[in-house]
Parts: sequence; C-alpha cells; structure tokens
Amino acid sequence: MSRILIIISLLASGYLTSFAQIERVNIETYYIADANDATDTTGGLLEEGAVTYRVFIDLLPGSKIISIYGDNNHPLVFSSDQPFFNHREEGITFGKDLNKNRLSSGTVPLDSYITLGQCSRSFSQGAYFGIPKDKDQDGSVVGGVNNDGGSSQIAEGLLTNDDSRLGIPLTTADGLTFSNELPDSWIDIGFIDLISNKDTTIFGASTPKSHFNMNNVSLQNSGVSGPDAKDNQILVAQLTTKGEISFEINLEVEIKEGDVFRIVKYVGRNTALNEDEIFEPLLSYPYECGCTDPNYMEASTTFACTDNSKCLTPVVLGCMDSLACNYNPAANFNVHDVCCYVGYCNDLDISIICPDLHPRGEISQEQIELFPNPVVDELSIDLDFVLNNDIPYTIYDIYGKSIKDGVMKGQNRSIDVNELSPGYFTLQLYLVENFFALPFVKM
Repeated sequence: MSRILIIISLLASGYLTSFAQIERVNIETYYIADANDATDTTGGLLEEGAVTYRVFIDLLPGSKIISIYGDNNHPLVFSSDQPFFNHREEGITFGKDLNKNRLSSGTVPLDSYITLGQCSRSFSQGAYFGIPKDKDQDGSVVGGVNNDGGSSQIAEGLLTNDDSRLGIPLTTADGLTFSNELPDSWIDIGFIDLISNKDTTIFGASTPKSHFNMNNVSLQNSGVSGPDAKDNQILVAQLTTKGEISFEINLEVEIKEGDVFRIVKYVGRNTALNEDEIFEPLLSYPYECGCTDPNYMEASTTFACTDNSKCLTPVVLGCMDSLACNYNPAANFNVHDVCCYVGYCNDLDISIICPDLHPRGEISQEQIELFPNPVVDELSIDLDFVLNNDIPYTIYDIYGKSIKDGVMKGQNRSIDVNELSPGYFTLQLYLVENFFALPFVKM
C-alpha cells in the first residue's frame, strides 16, 4: 500500500516539476540607438534602431555563478540575423575590462560583451556591476550631459533616446551600480587568440559578425551573486544588434546545502546530459512553449513557457493490464500498483475495486446507464425502473478510496462531479439490497 501512496503523492504534487536554482532569465531591452547615436563614426557602424539587450540570470538567493561555458556537447551560442555592434576603438570582450572613465565616450557603453556580473575595471577598491534598470536606484553616469557627444560632438550628448520600448531611459537609470565585493581568479578560455592576442568573435572589435557558436570556451571567476542579494540577478551578456537575437547558455552554479557548497551545471541544450548536468529550457532562446500541465499527456519540463493550446490529451490513470479485474481500457497512464487480481489485490478491497466478481441479484448491470461518459461536470444516471426511490451512492477513486457520497432524491438522477480531478472513478449505487459499480471517466 505504501508504494501506491508514493505514486499518488508524486502525481498530486506534479511529477513534472523542476527544482532548478534558476528562477528565470531576464532579457532586458537596455537601449535603442537613435539617429544621433548613429553619427558616432569613431565607434564604427551603429545603425539607428539597433537594440542593446542585456541577459540576466535570476538565481535563488545564496547561489552564485562560477562560469559561463561551452563544451563538446553543449556549445555556448549567441546569434543574430544582423551583425553585432562592437565599438571599433574601445570595444572590450569582457565587461570587467571596460574603463569606467570611457562610459562617457560616445557609444562605448553599448559595446557587445560577455561577463559575470562585473561591468567595469575595478576603481576605488570596487567596480560597476550590471543591474536591471528598474532595480537601479543610484541615478545615471551614462548618456546626455554625461556623454561627450561622440565624433560629431552632439551638443546634448548621445544615448538620450527615451523611446517607450526601451523602458527607463539611460539618462534616468543606467543599469550600473557600484560594489566593493569583487570576484577574483578570473580565467577566460577560447575567446582570445593566444598568438595574436585578438578576439575575432562577435565580442571583439574587428569585422562585425552575427554568430558565436563555440565549444571548449569558458569565462569563470571565484563566484558572483547579483548586486541585490535577495533579487540575485546576474548579468552575463550585453548584446547590441539590429536583428533578432538567440542564444544557448551553459552555467556552473555554486549552491549551498547546509554547510556544504557544491557546483551544479545547467545547460541550454537537452542532449548528451552527464550526471552532473541539468537541462534548463530557460537557457535557450527563443523559448519553446508547450504543455506544462501534468494533467495532460503532452506535458513536459523541456518547455520554457506554457502554451495551453498544446495540452490535448487528459491523463487517465488506471490499470492497463488486460488480465486484471479492474483493467481500464480508457486509461493512458498505467499505475501498475493499483492492478487487482483474484487472490492478489495490493492490499486493496477487491469487493470495491472489482465489484463485478460478486453477484447482485435480479437487477442487471445492463439496466443502468451513465451519461455522458466521459463527464465534465454533471453525471446522469438512467434508473427509471426504480421510480422515485431515494438512491444512496458512493464514488470511489482508482485506488478504492471513497471520495464522495450522498443520496439521489426522488426523480433527481444526476450527481455533480465538477469538483473531482480528472481521472478514472467508480460510482457505486445501492439498489434493492445490492450494490452496482459503474465506471466513469472525469475529464
């Protein structure tokens, strides 16, 4: 019986639930370049309408990102259908290498880069870290009066666009906040050529490119949390392009369990998973949406978002063994431990699970009809031959547990089953000193 209770518990709690440390991935529209921004020829080709996106990983409080990486089975991917922008003169590959004094220089703040939280070199024993603009409470050092106007020396400065599509303007909140808690032990692998010391990827300052898809690449440090410990959103990439972006991200995350720290790998591709790797659908964008309701056969944890239109087949729990006395031909999810056989019924009451094994008297089962079956909200019973007698009834679930009882009064021949969960049930009627058990399916 304990095995059955375990199955019931798992199904009731949602056996498709994920327990990852990643709560969500926040893709923020940081800025949209306007005509003035496009005049800064020092920075290279920044087109009007180019969008700067920031990718934040939202972790549970207390967790840290140790690395962002690509390996043989799970490449690190950033892509767009248009080239990425990198500042020609002062572009950097890693956010930690940006000189904070250059945040006032033309379009430098829109450079595409990869990072683990940090967005500037250290200064005054601290550094700037990325934070969503709606969480930024310390004003702005970027754009407008703080900007030198670029190569055209625009009088009012650059980065002043207040288009509603970008949310909070950079002149109000720049998504940068100072912290003196700096990660150390920075290591990068695979981004920069060891011989030429140049980065020729989308994060470099050379010829504009639109795709980054690499194995055996990594950026890591001693571990970083979000500037707001409770919110714990960590910036991992800033991407500027006029096109539509896509990505696959893989992360090493440090989590604390009691007094013990351990590393968990979350990957954005659901292939060739090792024991220490967990597929996290939020790390692959654009998101694939599908059925996530465990009450439907189409449900899966591989979807990053919910599309209820793809939930088509309700789960019907039951015994799918045709040799069992409670074989349910309507079931599509087999629960073996509820299968009942003559001489062995998993410690269940066979008189309830398989009432057909017991004689009932002169009234036959064929004289009783349930409709509709399957039922949604109200189950009707054709019992004209008993006239106006009050009829006691009990409804049992698939495990033989009584979950509803009552009495049908007079000519009322219907039972409200709206509150029942979808599944397989047995209606037991008490007639003429006998009982009759009739199966039905609740949708």
